[in-house]
Amino acid sequence: MPYTIALVYERKSEYLARGFSVEECEELEDEVTIDGLTSALQSLGHETVQVGDIKDLVKCLATGSHQAWDLVFTTSEGLYGLAREAQVPALLEAYEIPYVGADAASTVLAHDKAKTKLWLERSSIPSAPWCLVPNVREMTAGDRSGRIETAMRSSSHADALNEFPLFLKPVAEGTSKGIYPCSKIKERSELEPAVSMLSTRYPDQDILIETYLAGREFTVSIIGTGSRARVVGALEFRVHRQGQENGVVQDMEGIDFLTTDLKKYDRAHGVHVEVLKPDLKSDREVQQACERALEAYRAVGCRDLGRVDVRSDRKGSSAVPHIIEVRRTGSVCQLEAAQVTDWWCGQVNPRPGLRPDRSHFPSIARNNGLSYGSLIEEIIDSAAERMPIKQAPNVNGFD
Repeated sequence: MPYTIALVYERKSEYLARGFSVEECEELEDEVTIDGLTSALQSLGHETVQVGDIKDLVKCLATGSHQAWDLVFTTSEGLYGLAREAQVPALLEAYEIPYVGADAASTVLAHDKAKTKLWLERSSIPSAPWCLVPNVREMTAGDRSGRIETAMRSSSHADALNEFPLFLKPVAEGTSKGIYPCSKIKERSELEPAVSMLSTRYPDQDILIETYLAGREFTVSIIGTGSRARVVGALEFRVHRQGQENGVVQDMEGIDFLTTDLKKYDRAHGVHVEVLKPDLKSDREVQQACERALEAYRAVGCRDLGRVDVRSDRKGSSAVPHIIEVRRTGSVCQLEAAQVTDWWCGQVNPRPGLRPDRSHFPSIARNNGLSYGSLIEEIIDSAAERMPIKQAPNVNGFD
């Protein structure tokens, strides 16, 4: 059934022109994404309305032009506040306008990594042992160290946090924003300077400290809602130093995780990111990671689409999977003890990137036989289940 679908987004070029930094605009939409999504919707028979950002949306609501819309497709990230990704969903809910993606409450939950971790723990879904350090930007070095130690000691994971390496990140960023080479803490003396640097770069955010997860890393794409949600597929990331032995790129000590620069440029810090297509049919580890990702997706309350980042705590048959990110943007199968690979959830993204030619979410779909147009169609079909049933016009003139 064709719908009138309004698109809400921040156009990256416009915000760069207004003086926002490249890093501030990292998650905003470029022309390829906007045009690709628009073309896909129109090819499915839908009429599209280009709204723009939240301020443009407010104008439409004030004038009443929103009354012609059946559905809103929002990829809005927002610019201000820890709940910035939930601002458009909350506004749409206030006006009872159906939209694609997680509701405002679930979006806030997924965007804040500490809140996500608390919810995952409540749902018995593993994430890396952690603590949250209140921002230390305006404190002296001695006071900063004291605050960090207090946060680590008072954590329910205090024993695990005594073991290095650890890993630091701002509590409410995506796209690996705030992940730098110094984010991996190999010894205690590196902790205070790194927390201080992140507090300065992100003055409105607290800093998350986690145990470092040294195993395989996957990102898992999921579409659908509730019991109808399903895993589309996954990608695996391997970070290599630019060293070779016998013509083969070797893992070498140093950066073995994704930073902002690595996501943007593929090669940075002297390392290279290898993106692999794991075999969901025969690779037991990726099967288990996908099952755990689906569990996290449902627990957080994602709808229609999302991406979940999963990483194990170590390499080998004794590894444990942890969720590292649920990007809005499953049950764990029982294996024999010798074969168990535990994956830990890291982040749930209810609004994953939708650039047709480059974003991981459509790439995973394409790798698994789902075209970009078909992917968007399934997302719309999922969201349409929440739309009110349209009443046929009363041709007889009777109430």
